Amino acid sequence: MRGPKPQTPIRLTEAEAETLRRLVQARTTPQGQALRGRIVLAAHEHPDWTNQQIAQTFAVADRTVRTWRRRWLETASLDDLPRPGAPRRFSPGSTRSSDGARL
Repeated sequence: MRGPKPQTPIRLTEAEAETLRRLVQARTTPQGQALRGRIVLAAHEHPDWTNQQIAQTFAVADRTVRTWRRRWLETASLDDLPRPGAPRRFSPGSTRSSDGARL
């Protein structure tokens, strides 16, 4: 497959790799987080693969692979960044508005 090899390979410790494998296989893991874990594991297990090969394997854009490789190297986390916007006025399970009126 075309494309340059990533300049910064992902090297995981055996404990990190095992933690990611368990996370990916868990039934309660959110699907987005499981996909990110699969991307990082593939980058670790196949250091000769390009971002395009990993993207094709998981049917995502190569930009997604680049994002999660970079984010793993920077933070060693699969969490999303905080979203912009105003803070929530009430919790998702709440049935009352901020002035106390029932919705």
